[in-house]
This record gives sequence, C-alpha cells and structure tokens, in this order.
Amino acid sequence: MSDIAEEMKKAQECAQIIKFQPDGKKVSNLQQARTEPNERLKRVFGIDNIFTNAIDSKRPFIDMVEKLMWRAMKTEGRTEDGDWSDLCHQATTFFKEYLERPETDTIRLAGLTQYMVLKLSLCYLFEGASEALATSETHFDDTKYIGRRINELWIESKRADGAQLPEWKEEEKLHVALRRATSASQATTAIDPMTPKQNPMNLLLPAYETMWRVVLRCFLEVGHRDVPSAAAWIATMRGYVEDLRHSTCTPNQAFHKETTTNGKVRPAEIVKEALRLYPPTRRVHRSFDGKQVAANFEECHRFEILGGSDPSAYRPERWQTIAYPERQKFYEQAARPEEDGAFVGYKKAKDGLKAAEEKLGYMPFAYFCAADHPATKEFASKMIALLVGVLCEGLDGGWELEHAASLPEMGVPLDSDRAAYEDLKLRRKG
Repeated sequence: MSDIAEEMKKAQECAQIIKFQPDGKKVSNLQQARTEPNERLKRVFGIDNIFTNAIDSKRPFIDMVEKLMWRAMKTEGRTEDGDWSDLCHQATTFFKEYLERPETDTIRLAGLTQYMVLKLSLCYLFEGASEALATSETHFDDTKYIGRRINELWIESKRADGAQLPEWKEEEKLHVALRRATSASQATTAIDPMTPKQNPMNLLLPAYETMWRVVLRCFLEVGHRDVPSAAAWIATMRGYVEDLRHSTCTPNQAFHKETTTNGKVRPAEIVKEALRLYPPTRRVHRSFDGKQVAANFEECHRFEILGGSDPSAYRPERWQTIAYPERQKFYEQAARPEEDGAFVGYKKAKDGLKAAEEKLGYMPFAYFCAADHPATKEFASKMIALLVGVLCEGLDGGWELEHAASLPEMGVPLDSDRAAYEDLKLRRKG
C-alpha cells in the first residue's frame, strides 16, 4: 500500500471512530462510548455533562450552549450574523488589565493568554460573571488562579503512571474562586462547584481548556517564528480586530474575506492552520464493547494528503488550495448578506467543505461541536482569531520574546504538550 493510500485509510479510520462506527456500523449506545473514557474527568473536576453522563440526552446541553453563544454574538439565532463589537471590547480590556498589573518589564505569555481566554469565557458563559468580576476586589488573582489550576488538574488527570488522581472535593480554593467569579446578585442560574449538574466546570472545560493553548501557539506562529510572511499575518489579524470593533461589521465576511496583504491570506486560514497543527484535542477516545480506542487528530492533521510536501510547517496560505471547489463555494456563501434563505446555502456549503476536509484527515472539532457547526457560525474559530488579533495588536512592536531560540527551527511544529511554554516570557523593549 502506498503512503498516500495508507494515510487515506488512517484518516477514514479516525473519522469512523469519532462517528461511533469502528467497523463501518454505528454502535448502539453512543453516549456510553463517549463517556466511559472520561471517568477521570468526573473525579478530578466534579462535572456532569454530555462528556461524562451516559444517560442524559446531549440535545439540551447543546441547545443551552448554542443560546449562550448567540447571546455573546448578539444574534437571535442561526440566520443572523450578529455583532462581535462587545466581545472585541472585552478581549481588549482584559488584555490591558493584565499588562497593567506586572511590576516588572516581563510577563508570562501563557499567563496572559490564560487570563484573556478564561475571563472572556466566564463572561459569555455565566450571566452573573461580568457583574461579579467587575465588583470583586480579587477578580484578577481569582482569574489567574482558576486558569492555572484548571491546566494543572487537566495534566494530572491524564497521567498514566498510576499516580493518585486529585479529588475535586479537595479543591476548596478553586471552588471559592469559581463562586466569586461566576455568582452575582442578579443572576438567575444556580452555580455550585460541589453540585455536579451546577458545576461551572461543565462549561469551562470545553470552552476554556481547549481554547487557550491554540491561541498561544497561533500567536507564536504568527508573530515569533521569524518567517517572511509574519508581517502580513500580523496585519491580517490586526485588521480583523479592527473590523470587529465596528457594529456595522458583518463578522462572517470579516473572517473569510481575502486581504490585501502578500499572499491574500484570510483570518479564517490563519486559524485553520493553527487548528491543523495544534488541534484543541489531540486525541479523542471512545469505548467500544469495553475496549478503548483513540482517534489521533494530531497525526492525521500532519499527513501529506492534507499538508502536502511541508506538513510540519505553519503555512496558512495552503488552505487556499485544499479542497478548492468546496472552499470557493463556502467563501461565496459566507460573504452573502443576511437575507431570506441565505442560511440554507451557507449550511450546505459548510457541510460540504467539512466533508471534503474530513476525507483528508482534518477534524479539529471531531464529529460535532456546538461551537463549530453552521448554526453558531464558526464561533470557536472566530474567538481564536479575535484573541490572537488582540495579542498581535497589543504586543506588536513593544515587546519581544525572551529566549526565542528555545522555539524549534522554522518548519518544525511547536511542542504540543500542555505544559510546554508555561514559562515563556515577553520583555518590554527599551
């Protein structure tokens, strides 16, 4: 079997695993297959959601999350494009908050990224969070601690050396910080870290934990890898943020529009390339008849059938030719103004593009993700673009990376380990 045929076969097997079809035939109990490999998360984070509950239907959870994203985007539903100006303002504000605090001329890039991603996630996921964080004297330290501790617990939950797992009931400091960050006098939603169904981690884990690492690596690839295209990529992301600041902006058009930079790269392509090299979840595990199997997204994403002759390099421009016919149809639909029937064409084009990319092994959000399907207009990818754009705007020119030589040489992927780059620092110039 040729290398290409072998890669196509592995990509198909990966797709079958995430679609609950290990032998080409769908298993009878999808929820059980999804939740059994996540037993550790219940113990470490005290959660009860569609990723850990084998009994509850997933539809109510998805409907709830969709409505939270629609509210954040200021849209009434799937047929509207919304308004990202408030999200953009919040992200910029949180960036400035973090930079105003340090007493030295250096900052931890991971700490800054975690702070921005977590605080923005808190504010759109929990109705009382904005008020709670605005009135709390400890909001800065609470946000930093929550972000750091979630990452530490996630790493510990994945250890395979037989070490004893942390117990959620013992994370009292984290419980207190979560209550202070999510509870406000006007909130109507019950929040209680010690009640699994009301635990804020049910929403924070899929929204924050998988997001901040992609944002960090995308920013490093765009601005700190010493490549000729860096200036054009930075300009593209800064332009995207500037577009979003205007309430008249159409977010879908801004995200997919061809830029005037060299290479004409789109914000969507910069994010897609980050998701290719650094998928939010490197492997998705399923349990079929008591046997656990894994779909290795990171491996599939670095196949030559998707990445061509340089699959390990970060090169967003490659997306202009991957699945070209389906991509052009999608770009045309994404640029359409809001009108009767526009969503039907958009959904058809997006589903067609996703199917074409899947055949090449590209599955960054697995089989289905509420933050990626047509009804939520690529919410997760747009959020990555927003956060990377704010970092590019705020740090471009005034800051430099300490020990930049610690990053791999050009053409070699950044380290995907969750603990990697935790101590990477930026130093203020001058």
